[in-house]
Amino acid sequence: MFGTGVHLSHFAAMVTFALCVSVAFACLGRQTLAGRIKYALLSLALFLVIGVGLAWLMYPFSK
Repeated sequence: MFGTGVHLSHFAAMVTFALCVSVAFACLGRQTLAGRIKYALLSLALFLVIGVGLAWLMYPFSK
């Protein structure tokens, strides 16, 4: 109805979500710029590692 939309893969959607949430958590949770950057990178890495790990664990059940 409104034209073509953006089509993301599951992994791209997970990375986009993890990036947005990590930046939001860092801005809300830390006071200094260095602390925000460090916290954002750490939480982004944890989001991605846990997400890929859960996907890997659930993969055998999809068959």
